[in-house]
Amino acid sequence: MKDFFIILIMKILNIILKICRKKGGNLLGKIAFDWDENIFKYFKVNCPVIAVTATNGKTMTNNAIGYTFKTAGKKVISNTEGNNMETGILSTLLKNCTLTGKIKADYLVFEVDEGYVPVVFKDFRLDTLVVLDFFRDQLDRNGEVESLILKINEFLKTYTGNLVLNNDDPNVARLRTSQSK
Repeated sequence: MKDFFIILIMKILNIILKICRKKGGNLLGKIAFDWDENIFKYFKVNCPVIAVTATNGKTMTNNAIGYTFKTAGKKVISNTEGNNMETGILSTLLKNCTLTGKIKADYLVFEVDEGYVPVVFKDFRLDTLVVLDFFRDQLDRNGEVESLILKINEFLKTYTGNLVLNNDDPNVARLRTSQSK
């Protein structure tokens, strides 16, 4: 019942933001996540969920995947604005769900910050994970590249969905041995 009221309040706030001609970015998700960090469990999804992660190229790849499905006549929900941490993805879900948390789409396609894959998909189903690359260009935010690789590696030990890896990046290619069977 608590999550119903969180969604209701976020829907009202979203209407207010639209009236003020503001998108809100990750605001809805920030508030909802602060109120209930387990809110991802509340959403009801009956379509494939695809996530794209990397230090570089995830926005373009995410948008290309979503565009491909859209041009095929499919309903796609995606965070094309680039809010790719848990609060941004949560904002996208909140804007596109019913009051009971049902998501009506043919595909969910999310760009996900490489450090947040385990956070977002701890309680939210993921069918396909696309990992593009790991570069040292975001050390101020992510720390050492190896820590990101280890975080994704740990996630993959329990992940049972599809895994698409860029084998041209040796840091990504080594993850293929991480996924449990």
